[in-house]
Amino acid sequence: MHKPPIPPGHVDLWYTHIDRTDVPGLRARYREVLHGEERERAARLKLPRVRDEYLVTRALVRHVLSHYADVSPRAWSFTQSDHGKPVVSAPWPGFAAFNLSHSAGMVVAAIAAEGQIGVDIESLQRKTTGIDLARRFFSAAEVSLLLACPPEFQHDTFLQIWTLKEAYIKAIGQGLSFPLDRFSMSLPADGPARIEFASKNQRSPGETSDAWRFAQIRFHDHYHLSLAVSLPRSPELVVTAREVIPLVENLPATTNQASKAASPILCHRANQWFARQGQALTGGNFGLS
Repeated sequence: MHKPPIPPGHVDLWYTHIDRTDVPGLRARYREVLHGEERERAARLKLPRVRDEYLVTRALVRHVLSHYADVSPRAWSFTQSDHGKPVVSAPWPGFAAFNLSHSAGMVVAAIAAEGQIGVDIESLQRKTTGIDLARRFFSAAEVSLLLACPPEFQHDTFLQIWTLKEAYIKAIGQGLSFPLDRFSMSLPADGPARIEFASKNQRSPGETSDAWRFAQIRFHDHYHLSLAVSLPRSPELVVTAREVIPLVENLPATTNQASKAASPILCHRANQWFARQGQALTGGNFGLS
């Protein structure tokens, strides 16, 4: 099977601010690279915000995959798993080590060479958080963790747990059909987040927390992102994050040159560090430092 030339244990994270794609002619380019069913879906989306989000997401995944292959963005076609996880059907049939997420004007794509991968991003302005929601969806251990937090940290801690859990269920390709209370996320003070399973809740008898690695990233004090990755051949996870404007390099030279991709950001190997564009990375256990 074809796959991107990414080293084992490494994940490339690509992100786009939707408002930065508001360039003359660019959204039309995005429509051009879509296939028939995608164009029909885009046409059915009546709210401009939702339609733009969809167009940018579909353009981003094609742009990212073409970064690793000598094919045009329009050459990619996709299918879905039973629970809606995207899988490449051509020209890399069966490739599934990538995932997408979007929230409040930001779109992200995560890609690895192999394994299972899930990504979830949430706006820090999200209002639907808190103990009541946690009691509905979280495990008892996670609810206890949240209750133990000082009130000023509960919102941030909720978002950490929520995005980590979403990233995991997206990685395994089951979405919300896999109940969120069947596993627990812990937030150690001395390392990255970990997943724990009760034996009765394992997806398979041999499933253990050691098969999974997690990373969390903070973008510009506006978004929180979590990654979940199964690493069959690597003991650690290294994430490189890049900002990119899909297809912008194909526009005429007179088009907004300030929108070109920023320099890559290397996230710390301990996976508890957060990317801040144009600044040194700052560390610490998020919300508790």
